[in-house]
Amino acid sequence: MLFAAHNHVRGILGHFLWTREEYAKAIVFSTRELYPKLYGDRALEAQEILYAFIQENHLQQLRLIDGARELLDAVAATGAPMGLVSNKRNDVLRREVEHLGWDKYFGVYIGAGVAEKDKPSGAPLLYALARHPKSPKIEHVLYIGDTESDLGCAQDAGCKVAFLMHEPHRHDLVSKYAPAYTAYNLGELKDRILAYLAG
Repeated sequence: MLFAAHNHVRGILGHFLWTREEYAKAIVFSTRELYPKLYGDRALEAQEILYAFIQENHLQQLRLIDGARELLDAVAATGAPMGLVSNKRNDVLRREVEHLGWDKYFGVYIGAGVAEKDKPSGAPLLYALARHPKSPKIEHVLYIGDTESDLGCAQDAGCKVAFLMHEPHRHDLVSKYAPAYTAYNLGELKDRILAYLAG
């Protein structure tokens, strides 16, 4: 849905539409950090267009990756504390989490605009950890992500990361960030995480 939302903005502002590959490269940064670079003095207008589209469409178009709920249930059953850090705007993220009923899984969940910086900075992860009711230490964190902004966030914060690659061509990011674990789907990732938690 975010791919469609960003291309909706680009179409209205008269820019060429992104391919999936161009989109993946662009969204390393959050909208509040990316849009001034892309749209200059029209950045605020662009953000308004983006969030109007998301407000109208995001819950109706929200789709889960296969295995997402099973992964969360499996990790929750171990008693490991979980949190969520996203580059989606905080109010949008909170609506999605609560719409899905996922607030039961996460001790804390924050989106863009809450911490001093957004991903790929480690600031939002450290901000979330400081507010988690179980106060997990960064050295015990396994950050799970599927974008370069996730890998950069974990590296900057100083914790291990598990990378959901989705596609084989992301080996450039594996070489750059050296994640502790890699997987191509959530079933495989679940196995990696449960083995990690089992010690």
